[in-house]
Amino acid sequence: MRRRRLLATLGSGAAAGLAGCLSVGSGDPGSTGEDYDGPTLQALDVEGSPGGPVPVLPDRPALLDFWATWCAPCKPQMAELRSVRESAPDAHMLSITNEAETEAVREFWREYEGTWAVAQDTELRTNERFGVTRVPTLLVFDADGEEVWRHVGLAAAETVAEKLREAGAAGG
Repeated sequence: MRRRRLLATLGSGAAAGLAGCLSVGSGDPGSTGEDYDGPTLQALDVEGSPGGPVPVLPDRPALLDFWATWCAPCKPQMAELRSVRESAPDAHMLSITNEAETEAVREFWREYEGTWAVAQDTELRTNERFGVTRVPTLLVFDADGEEVWRHVGLAAAETVAEKLREAGAAGG
């Protein structure tokens, strides 16, 4: 009986911890994000990320990854996204965090070997624009900028690559 109670307590604590990890910002799903001021973000200059302005949604299929350094599921998600990048090297991929500590973001990117653009959006404009309130959240868009897939939580590389292919990404 004690063992069962202990396991239930531990399980509840882990679930509460992950639930807290998932919540970010105050973005309202379905928000139009009318104050979103542009189609680009400033990518960090760190190994794997080109640095400089990067379009959020170019005129081609795109994958947006909303994440945070403190988010436990975001860590294994990086390996899945690296596999997506390897299978679809020409697909537009952009990871977006709302964290202000640039060096912490750079350290995470190096540690988890990001190989695509990573940007900070500390004002949550991109989150609001796309109604993202949890991390990790993955969004796939077609070349017309229409959202064709949304996933909250850890996603398998095969699933993400398939959704990019369906959106029209070559090799995705």
